Amino acid sequence: MANDEIQALTKKLELLTRKIAREKAAKKAAEMLLEEKSRELYSAKQLVEDSLVDIKEESKQGILLLQFKTYLESILLDYNQILLKKPISNMLLQRLINDFTSIENIKASRIKFKSPLQENQFDSFYAGDKLLLQHLSTAKRTLCWSDDHKQIKLLIKSEDTILGSLTLVIESPTSWQNTIEKQLLLFCDMISAAQRRQELLENTIKEKLRAESSEQSTRDFVAMINHELRTPLNGLLGSAELMLDTPLSTYQQQLLNTMHQSGELLRVIINDLLDLSKMSAGMLQIVEVSFSPSKLCQMIFEIFKQRTEEFGLTFNYHYHDKIPNTLLGDPDRIKQILVNLIGNSIKFTKKGAITVDIFWQHQSLCFNVKDTGCGIPENKISTLFDPFTQVNNTSNRSHEGTGLGLAICKQLVDEMKGEISLTSVFGQGSCFSVTLPLTIVEDRVADVEAPQAHYPIETLDVLVVEDSKVNQMMIKMMLVKFKINPIIANNGQEALDYLANNSVDIIFMDCRMPIVDGFEATSRLRKQGYSKPIIALTASTTSVETEQCYSCGMDEIINKPYQQNDIKNALTKWGQIINTIES
Repeated sequence: MANDEIQALTKKLELLTRKIAREKAAKKAAEMLLEEKSRELYSAKQLVEDSLVDIKEESKQGILLLQFKTYLESILLDYNQILLKKPISNMLLQRLINDFTSIENIKASRIKFKSPLQENQFDSFYAGDKLLLQHLSTAKRTLCWSDDHKQIKLLIKSEDTILGSLTLVIESPTSWQNTIEKQLLLFCDMISAAQRRQELLENTIKEKLRAESSEQSTRDFVAMINHELRTPLNGLLGSAELMLDTPLSTYQQQLLNTMHQSGELLRVIINDLLDLSKMSAGMLQIVEVSFSPSKLCQMIFEIFKQRTEEFGLTFNYHYHDKIPNTLLGDPDRIKQILVNLIGNSIKFTKKGAITVDIFWQHQSLCFNVKDTGCGIPENKISTLFDPFTQVNNTSNRSHEGTGLGLAICKQLVDEMKGEISLTSVFGQGSCFSVTLPLTIVEDRVADVEAPQAHYPIETLDVLVVEDSKVNQMMIKMMLVKFKINPIIANNGQEALDYLANNSVDIIFMDCRMPIVDGFEATSRLRKQGYSKPIIALTASTTSVETEQCYSCGMDEIINKPYQQNDIKNALTKWGQIINTIES
């Protein structure tokens, strides 16, 4: 029994020993797990504390960025209100960059802006520490940053024009850059918009002053032209009335001469008025073609040789040898300048001589027109080239005229990039000098007044489209002299109806008519495939109507009032072209 009890106790002891070992192992494992969890808890605590620090820092930076943005927006709002009331000025630009540097993060600032006094020059305005400002090249970019991201430069632009630049030195995190760029671009847009408003206002003021000046000139013109138009018109109508009651005699011929001279005077006045109107509207055209200056000047000599003899004046005319054979320019406008200046000298010269010198100097055609007339007082010379101006504008003046001739000469010379000047001694005479830079044409010789080659124009079938009965009668009488019996249409629709079943060689087309005008009629004919010449007859000489004539399909323009030679030359020219095409 004793052995059995010992064995039993031994087993119990072994079981207890194993149990104790298991419990020790479990305890040790629990301690290890507890230690591990303690370390994880500590790490988690550290992570939370670090995150809290980061959140606090980000919150601080966010507050600082918000403050920075708020300051900029406040400045933007203030100056936007100011610039709506005041123009951009040096004082405002300096105040603006001073306000920029009042923000803690902005250490220096600079604005460059185009100078109002010197073209292509920029004024610079600084604030803060100028030494911090580096040179940055935008290379046509709107903005750029320096390599250390502490300086930003932005261009101030208006469409494609650079008005200036804005440069700031800013101490800030790189995370602020997007916000900074957006805010500063708003400043540049604000300045650009203010500049556009300022330019628009200045242009509006200029246009207002121009309109007021034009209105005053128009009032002056109406008062003067009322007399100037009535004088030649009375000569025309009075002479015509007298001719009705007289036989064809020397007396009748004298009346006819009176009509002709009065009509020419009226035409000169009207042409001057139209030219001045076109100049005022910016519609004057200088048409450059090759021409012979010698032939043009010979024509001027022939015009005034007889006229000066009629006034008992000596006409000294000198055309120098070194003038090129052919030049590129507008011969009609050059002729207009010469005619005005020589005619003006004749009008104000009672005795003595008119001397014209024409020569080539410094790649320019030059001419001096000198007279021994009444001369011009020194205090009147400065205004002599103004429209509607004469030395004596009073009602009892001895010399008639609108006072437009010299103003037109000045405008024409300016359009051709030339110069005109005047020297005068009161009571002794005057001398007008003109210089026109022109290009020499070497390879061909042009003749602006060359006669048309012979062509049997009497064989041509002609359609005249004209609504005015007087104009119908006039052109028909001209054509009958050339042995042409034209077909007459009263408007564009009648012309279209006639051409639907008939054929002609040449059409003379008035532009402004009732029902269907000349532009519409020509356009329809061209769309239908009509290829024969259509020649415009128009009273308008503006560039707008000239362009409209050609764009609708007309081949040539004859301006009213026209003469027989204008019609004959057009018939000869286009008759030859038709003959060449058909043969």
